[in-house]
Amino acid sequence: MTFYRVIYVLTVLTALTPESQSQEDAVVCGQAPLNSRLQGGSSVSSAGQWPWMASLQRNGSHVCGGTLVAVDSVLSDANCFSSPPVASEWTVILGRLRQVGSNPFQVTLNVASITLTGSNVAVLKLASNPTLSNYIQPICMDNGRTFSVGSTCWAAGWSSGQGGAEQVMQEVQTSIVNCGNTSTSDAICTGAFTLNEGDYGGALMCKVDNSWFQAAVLTNANSTRQVRGGIRDFIKLSTFLEFLSRSVGTLSPPSTANPTSSPNTTSNTDANATTAHSSAGATTPSSTFILFHLLIMSLCFHLWK
Repeated sequence: MTFYRVIYVLTVLTALTPESQSQEDAVVCGQAPLNSRLQGGSSVSSAGQWPWMASLQRNGSHVCGGTLVAVDSVLSDANCFSSPPVASEWTVILGRLRQVGSNPFQVTLNVASITLTGSNVAVLKLASNPTLSNYIQPICMDNGRTFSVGSTCWAAGWSSGQGGAEQVMQEVQTSIVNCGNTSTSDAICTGAFTLNEGDYGGALMCKVDNSWFQAAVLTNANSTRQVRGGIRDFIKLSTFLEFLSRSVGTLSPPSTANPTSSPNTTSNTDANATTAHSSAGATTPSSTFILFHLLIMSLCFHLWK
């Protein structure tokens, strides 16, 4: 009988060890295994190319784009929603390529809540978490890093009337340019490109150190500063860092998830923010982990006696 008691205790305690962390505890951001975009490329996306892209649907129809920024959170444009927004009217579709036709990798999720910050960005909390795959991954949010002039960046979305009969997601390549003296310190600027209704809420996406970062939310807000002299002007996502840290938390890209890596340029606000998900990458057992297993061994020894 003692033997079975030992087995039972081991089973219960093993389930409580750090090895039983959930999927979201190991989530890192900015990884797109099926993305091959470096320079050039087609205007039509392929499945898994932008695995964080979301279709925000109201009563079953696409309204705006969005991006998965944590396993339970989608970022979008606040101008896509009424104030106050009604979460029950909205669903989020992840892993979608075509608005019309087959999407074998997509998942549809209900929205639990929508939080707006002014007329700038919105965070949608999902009622359930998606299973991450090559086709569904979170993008990293800009926490104050520099996207140098000349950097290649991308935008993607479902523009009305674009993408043929299947309304396939469209993508456009652009680059970071100097904003000039007429802009403000919260601005990030790119070469001019067409942005239509249906694209709003998506992301300006730039790759840094093998991870993809969202530099800005695609929006038509503040239209007077949007396009001037061949330049498109966006508000930096890092401008909303305090709001995003509080409502979403932070995820680490793989290059900064390992504690032996060189420190990145995380701001004080980001460092003090509540973290929604733990980073992955550490392989050395912690002292707590070792002590926990020693206690298990001690308990087993006494039970055998």
